[in-house]
Amino acid sequence: GVGDAFRSGFLSALAWGLSLERCGQVGNLTATHVLERVGGQEYELGQKVFLERFAAAYGAEAAAEVAQHVKCHHA
Repeated sequence: GVGDAFRSGFLSALAWGLSLERCGQVGNLTATHVLERVGGQEYELGQKVFLERFAAAYGAEAAAEVAQHVKCHHA
């Protein structure tokens, strides 16, 4: 569910070598996406949508820093 989504985002960003602040932001956005869906695992998160929402929430500079690492299987 939401906790798993936060951890997966946070730990992914940590593995990418991003700051703890940025790790929290990636985790938060991932968790928010899951929270907005019915069911804890019935969701798809595409790279384009993720980066658009990341930029809207945290700014274009933050999104650019994260963009080089984000890989999604969904459009």
